[in-house]
Amino acid sequence: MRKTNVWSVFLVIAICAVFVLPSSGVYAKTIELKFATGFGPKHTMQTKVFEPWAAKLSEMTNGKVKVVFFPGGALGKTPDHYDLAEKGIADISYTLQDYTPGRFPLTSVFELPFMITTATQTSRAMWKAYEKFPELQKEYGKVKLLALFCHPAGGFNTVNKPVKTIEDLKGMKFRTASPHVTEALKMFGAVPVNMPVTETYTALERGVIEGTVLPWEGNFVFKLAELLKYGTETEFYTMNMMVVMNKRKWDSLPEDVKKAIDQTTGMVMSTEAGKVYDDTNGPMRDLCVKKGMQVLQLPLEEKKKLEALSMPIRTKWVEEMQSKGFPAQAILDSAVTFTNE
Repeated sequence: MRKTNVWSVFLVIAICAVFVLPSSGVYAKTIELKFATGFGPKHTMQTKVFEPWAAKLSEMTNGKVKVVFFPGGALGKTPDHYDLAEKGIADISYTLQDYTPGRFPLTSVFELPFMITTATQTSRAMWKAYEKFPELQKEYGKVKLLALFCHPAGGFNTVNKPVKTIEDLKGMKFRTASPHVTEALKMFGAVPVNMPVTETYTALERGVIEGTVLPWEGNFVFKLAELLKYGTETEFYTMNMMVVMNKRKWDSLPEDVKKAIDQTTGMVMSTEAGKVYDDTNGPMRDLCVKKGMQVLQLPLEEKKKLEALSMPIRTKWVEEMQSKGFPAQAILDSAVTFTNE
């Protein structure tokens, strides 16, 4: 009789565990999502966007999901981070489209010279364009796209000679940022020099280049403000960025987890990332000034001259994309409209 009672007790406990534990938020196995970035653990996006998002996701799923970060290229080289997510080495990754040249040709519309307004507005425009055009969606067809965004406008940063007019750019050697920027610098009479941003400090120090195109954050984070003397602000360019998720991992997730991720990414994360970049632009500028940099504004008439000179790059982009069967003019027109709303 005692033996029967003992087994009865065990049976009751087992039944209670089945019904009680899930409703209390305790799960047999936590879903871990490996989030890889090529940047350091103190990077603005990780501390102000991704980590708060991970905490929110955990809260919304009652602890069912845990995001584990692998910053600083822990899972692979910085240029390989899109592939890390596509192949499943990472579940999620944060990277730049330009690290995989030719893979996101339509998204590059937002990197055309003088396309950017603010990082917030342009990031929102990127997501709107993605939602509107199936051709853009196809560029991310091998992954689950979580966010599209960009950094604030990058201007001209120099060591000895300030940039106040288009004439000042002629003959100056600038570290360039992207193919469109390279083409524009040539049109302005400058000499673009291709190199990773991580090599810019040494190149400036040795006089290999005289300046670089970067937003204020780049000047400070890469310690270039120690060498640069002038920063001329203008809406010259930006760099596209993305957060992507492995498609098989996404498909394997429970519906409630998918719902929580969808509710906190897309336009939500894109907007937040852009806003964080905008919010940190001023403080980063102040830090650069403390390092000795002088802030200059490119006069409106000079900006218009640079814009006019760079317009053929847009025409060339449209012609190239249309030759491949894409609705390039419609995408460009929408991008311009969305960024100026």
